[in-house]
Amino acid sequence: MDHLNLIQQQFGRQAEAYERMAGVNDPKMHRATVAATAVGPSDRVVDFACGPGFLTMTFAEVVREVVGVDTTDTFLAHARAEAQRRGLRNISFVRGDVEQPDLPDDAFNLASCRAAFHHFPNPARVLAQMKRVVRPGGRLAILDMLSSEDPAKADYHNRIETLCDPSHARALPASEFERMFVDRGLKIVRSDTREISYSLPQWLSHGGPSPENVAQIRSMMEESLAVDRCGLRVRREGGELHFSHTGVSYLLQKPAS
Repeated sequence: MDHLNLIQQQFGRQAEAYERMAGVNDPKMHRATVAATAVGPSDRVVDFACGPGFLTMTFAEVVREVVGVDTTDTFLAHARAEAQRRGLRNISFVRGDVEQPDLPDDAFNLASCRAAFHHFPNPARVLAQMKRVVRPGGRLAILDMLSSEDPAKADYHNRIETLCDPSHARALPASEFERMFVDRGLKIVRSDTREISYSLPQWLSHGGPSPENVAQIRSMMEESLAVDRCGLRVRREGGELHFSHTGVSYLLQKPAS
C-alpha cells in the first residue's frame, strides 16, 4: 500500500475520533491562527491537507475565498456538510494529492497547512507546491509538531507515533524545517512554539491502534519516565501516563520577484 492510500484508509476509519479531539476543533485556536496570518477580505487562501476543514472554515469567515485540499473522502464530505450548515458560500473543498495539487500558479495570497507535515513522506515536495501556488510576496503558514534534535530521541518518538497511527511518516526537528525553508528561498517572518499535552488514553483515541500496539506504546512511554528517550516529557499524573508534543507555527514569505 502506498502512503497516500494509507492516509486515506487511516483517516477514513478514524475521521470521527480525530474530529472530536480538542486540538482539532478548537475555534479559539483556529481564530488565533487566522489572525496571525494577517489575511483580509480581499485575500484568497488555500488550505493544504485540510482534513475536516475547521481551520479552512475559519479562514472563510475573514477572506474573499478559500479552497481546502485533502485526499480523504470522509473528511471532505464532513467539511462540505459543515460549511453548508454554517452558510459559508466562499469556500470549496477539493480532493487532491498535496504533492501534486491541481491548482494554478501564483493564485493565492496564503497557503496554509496545519498538523499534516508529519504525514508527508516528501515534505519538501509539499512545501514546493505551497510556494508555487502563492503569488510573489505571498505567505505560507505551517503548523505541526516537532521532534527532538537528538536523532535517537526523534527515532523513538516517531516509532511511538507510527504504532498509534500508521499514516504518520516522520515528525521533523526545527533545524530540518528551517533548512527546507532556506533551500526554497522562503523567509521566516515569524515562528512560535508551544507545549500541547495529552493523557495517553486521550491521545490514543485519535489513532485507534490495536491492543498489541497500545501495549507496546505504553511500554515505550514507561521506559521514558526515568530517562528521557523521546523528548516528549513523559510523566505520570493521577496514576495515568501523560506527555507533551512541542507544537510549532511558522509564517513564511515567498520572494516578491
